[in-house]
Amino acid sequence: MNRPLKAVGRRRFLQGAGGSLLALPLLESTAADSQAVSPKRLTATGIFYGLMPHYFHPEKVGRDYEMTPLLEPLAAHRDDFTVFSGLDHNLGGGHNSTKYFLSGIPVTQAKGYAEANISVDQKAAQFVGRETRYPSLVLGCDTGQEHTLSWTRNGNAIPMVEEAERLYSRLFRKENAQSRARIERDFQNKQSILDLVRDQSKSFEKGLGASDKEKLDQYYTSVRELEGRIEQSERWLNREKPTTDYTLPEGIDELTLHDKTPFFYDLMVLALQTDSTRVISLSFTDLGKESGGIAGVSTGYHSLSHHGQVQSVMDELALVERFHTGQFSRFLEKLKDVKEPSGETLLDNTMALFGSGMSNGNSHSLRDLPVVLAGGGFKHGEHKHYARNGKTSVSLCNLYLTMLQHFGLEIDQFNNSTGTLTGFEIA
Repeated sequence: MNRPLKAVGRRRFLQGAGGSLLALPLLESTAADSQAVSPKRLTATGIFYGLMPHYFHPEKVGRDYEMTPLLEPLAAHRDDFTVFSGLDHNLGGGHNSTKYFLSGIPVTQAKGYAEANISVDQKAAQFVGRETRYPSLVLGCDTGQEHTLSWTRNGNAIPMVEEAERLYSRLFRKENAQSRARIERDFQNKQSILDLVRDQSKSFEKGLGASDKEKLDQYYTSVRELEGRIEQSERWLNREKPTTDYTLPEGIDELTLHDKTPFFYDLMVLALQTDSTRVISLSFTDLGKESGGIAGVSTGYHSLSHHGQVQSVMDELALVERFHTGQFSRFLEKLKDVKEPSGETLLDNTMALFGSGMSNGNSHSLRDLPVVLAGGGFKHGEHKHYARNGKTSVSLCNLYLTMLQHFGLEIDQFNNSTGTLTGFEIA
């Protein structure tokens, strides 16, 4: 398991009254010496309707590439990220496939894989396990539950937290004695139901055909996953949540996409800083009311993505896409502002992925996906292009395998990867 600090009494320092473990930030004062080791983190931001290829991909490969219109908002962090071209998942077209940006495998094609179509964030969350209050946070801003990017090892979509107020509560709101007792009763009731359902299902297990046994095995896996989430919640129920001076405006979830997006990213930074979680995914699909509040945008996001090469429509769509790269740039700045006990920044220890499972919303193309990876200790500052050999493309899962190995997993395969990504190295 990744440990927050090496040879440091951080856990002793954090022991509060009654033996509760206080989930404070990783403080420099807790480090006994310069050998403090900060945990690895991973975040993934997915934009559902793609990023216009001719506005995103640079022409020149290497360090001397020119910033494209969609990359310009990231210019201040040029040495902190890598732009990738020539990576994709080799899926069929259509918006539905963008749900598999972080996995590369649709549910319908998951048979034969050891862990169905598990997403890269959830594979990392498995590794973190119970080290943090939340193995992962799955978030959506103006999306809808059908647009999740995160999938379990059993191929089930993970529900998203779509309200900033709810996210804030999960991270920082303290439970009183009465609410804790109620939650404990809920845990017990859920566990009793799981026990009952498991016993009943075993009563007709004998005599089933191969197909039905496979379905029953999938069901048992789902039950075990739910039991694990209950045990995780029980373990942390009586441990104090971190304290923060950060506040949200009233009615935040009624704000436009333009106004509430920064708060989602701010809460992501705080969640990582307080070690409440080390893995986060964030999905964007819609613009919300009033076309998202983005100046100059008057049309729905989905309609804009089908621009038909009309320049005025593409100009409006570019405003939306630049907004997203601009907010990601702000997120990187916030990560750089947080100092770790080791002397590094939070960005140094966070692999921050940004991109889409669709390259061109106008044609529903899923080839040559727009992808940026920042931070995490890699050698950055380049545009890397992975050219195709005939009709064979380089799998985006090769990048995910590289990330997972750097996260600490001892694996040589992730979904349909063919190996790690060549030429992309640790600093």
